[in-house]
Amino acid sequence: MLSINMSDVIGVLESCKAQLIFFGVVLVLAVIAMIVCRKMDKAGKFMVRAQSVLAILLALVIAVNLICFGPMSTMITLATGSGTISEETSAEATELVSEIAKEGIVLLKNEDNLLPLSGNSSLNVFGWASTNPCYGGTGSGALNDAYHTVTLLEGLENAGFSLNTELSQFYTDYRADRPVVGMSSQDWTLPEPPADTYSDTLISNAQSFSDTAMVVITRVGGEGADLPTDMAAVIDGSWNDGTSSYNSSFTNNSDAYDEFEAGQHYLELSHTEKDMLDLVCSSFDNVVLVYNGANTMELGFVDDYPQIKSVLWCPGTGQSGFNALGEILSGAVNPSGKTADTFVYADAVAVLDCIPKEVLDVYTRNSGRKERPIEQNL
Repeated sequence: MLSINMSDVIGVLESCKAQLIFFGVVLVLAVIAMIVCRKMDKAGKFMVRAQSVLAILLALVIAVNLICFGPMSTMITLATGSGTISEETSAEATELVSEIAKEGIVLLKNEDNLLPLSGNSSLNVFGWASTNPCYGGTGSGALNDAYHTVTLLEGLENAGFSLNTELSQFYTDYRADRPVVGMSSQDWTLPEPPADTYSDTLISNAQSFSDTAMVVITRVGGEGADLPTDMAAVIDGSWNDGTSSYNSSFTNNSDAYDEFEAGQHYLELSHTEKDMLDLVCSSFDNVVLVYNGANTMELGFVDDYPQIKSVLWCPGTGQSGFNALGEILSGAVNPSGKTADTFVYADAVAVLDCIPKEVLDVYTRNSGRKERPIEQNL
């Protein structure tokens, strides 16, 4: 359900302040005239009150017209589909989006000074999400397709990187479109080619193309649907959180296995994603991981791969923010070193030692995950 943002309402009223004041003054004067005329004869009162009402209506028409053709004209024409945004305004908006992305992309790890890469480097980009990344959220967070959106690969190319197009073609051939997570239904499928579909020739060509690999992992979420906390239930069709999960679905990438075990949530690696990381890290010594998503992904797996020397958190970038990702990788822009919030990272057993037993008992009863040790749920 959409709700009214009062700050937006106040902003609209502020933009129409002059017109509203004009109407308010006419209204007050007309009301005063209608009150003062009470001592006049019947014909006089009728004339004054009729003229006052006419003045109010005329003032209302004038004020509405001034508003519609003044401060609200752009909003109304865009809402009705007949408006346009000037090239200057569009360019300013595009630059603003890029600036926000430059300040919002966070460097989480950088060992051996792997980053920045040279701006004219050849780069292998792995992960199906590299061809279908997250640009925004769902509902009101979605993007307008009336304007060009800079893709992740375009952002890298704009920064001067030469990309392995054989890899990107491999991913688009696997699936060209991203599953839709919307307000009325959610397809939580995470498309990713199984590791055994990467041919030896594809990997050999990638190794010859560059000794550096970038892996993109993406998660999409937003208005209208909470992220699933039990992906196995989504896979078998039993998931329903009782609040905002409607028509949820999921399709495995292989008939040989399920992508998630019971109790695993959406912000963990899927089976195929882990297999892909195993393949990449066994083939390349220098790996950059880019997590593209607004929600806090579990990144403990990074410690299992010494080849992953650099990690960037790149949330939804809007229509031009992936240019910033390319500039950060090339060193033209220095990424942020801080996240917007502080996230706890600790050994689960150590955390358990600090939690009272009665709290753990309540958690175990409410988690619905008794088949898993409690430390695996933290």
